[in-house]
Amino acid sequence: MDADKVRCLVSRGGTMIGMFNLDMISFAGGYYIVFQWEDMPDGNRRPLYMAPIDARFLQALPDGDAEVTHQYRVSVEDPRPYS
Repeated sequence: MDADKVRCLVSRGGTMIGMFNLDMISFAGGYYIVFQWEDMPDGNRRPLYMAPIDARFLQALPDGDAEVTHQYRVSVEDPRPYS
């Protein structure tokens, strides 16, 4: 599955934990930030934990930074469990 890199603020349990560069995928007509991937036995990978984002707050970045292609202007809640 192809992924772009997006820079976004991440919160966890309602507390802001920082700015991160994460994978972003387009899936089922929307965009999602992927927090963790799962490797499959066939060599592919699938998103294990992801959060939907609103495309209105997604901004393409200039070509200056080849790795990060977008910035998300609203914080995203990390969906992974604490344990």
